[in-house]
Amino acid sequence: MYTESQIKQLFDEKVLEYVKNKNQGGNNTQKGIGYETNFIVYQLAFLSKNVIEKNLIIKIYSQVFAFVDDLVIEFTDSLELNHYQLKNCENVYWGNGLQSIADDFEKQQKLNKHCGNNVSTLYLVVNSKKIYDNLNKKIPSDIKSCSKVMYFSPEVNLVKLIAQHQDFREAIKYLSAFENPEPDKIECVVTVLSGAWISHALSGVSVMDILKKAQESSPSYIRSFSQERRLDPDVENILSNIDNFSYNLNKGFLHWNYADELEKGTLPYSIDTERFQRFQERIKKNKPASFEELEEILG
Repeated sequence: MYTESQIKQLFDEKVLEYVKNKNQGGNNTQKGIGYETNFIVYQLAFLSKNVIEKNLIIKIYSQVFAFVDDLVIEFTDSLELNHYQLKNCENVYWGNGLQSIADDFEKQQKLNKHCGNNVSTLYLVVNSKKIYDNLNKKIPSDIKSCSKVMYFSPEVNLVKLIAQHQDFREAIKYLSAFENPEPDKIECVVTVLSGAWISHALSGVSVMDILKKAQESSPSYIRSFSQERRLDPDVENILSNIDNFSYNLNKGFLHWNYADELEKGTLPYSIDTERFQRFQERIKKNKPASFEELEEILG
């Protein structure tokens, strides 16, 4: 997103060397699923509704060559940037002078304006509500107009983490194939989201591409991204004529019920997938007339 020449032109060689060392250090510590990855999964879930329903193009970057570098979210339609610096530690201070958080935020804002990005917000993300309160009260005046402090729990277990952040839970609920997903379904969604991000980590990839990658997992239980999908009419006709069998297509997933929930289930893949199309072809080919015949196809 940024180049060495831009930073050197705007500041000096000493500042450039600092950014190079900072970026190298960040890349060396980007390992596995940790605080930063959990926060990125949170952001992916939070952004998904606007991406799916409004077709917004939002790109996400990690460990950017910049001053505020842990995560950058680019809203390409509005030319807005959100930068995030994450501090999963006990002692966090704004500080002053080169290598301080305050100085990094001030220089990042100058760099963004220099590059033509006039609308940007810089976030300092911390793992303690006490630290949040302290830092939020002391945002330096030079950066107050463009800076915010956020609290994000250091909880490692994603299901427990979601329970601590209501907006995270609502975002995952929206993404899920179920209206009221059970804990195992929530865990499935966040796990495949996390895996999809890790496979793209450090690249400027769109949120939709990450969601599609996550949806390819089996099972993923991530909703369909289409707003108007429906079953093949021939499949609808066959299923509707099976005694004591009912179904609904919700969020692109086929949920079925036999004999007042004596047996019930959900196909673990959405209508967007080739596997679902093969399922429909098997229904049309075999034309099951009873639940016993259909059960073999449902798996």
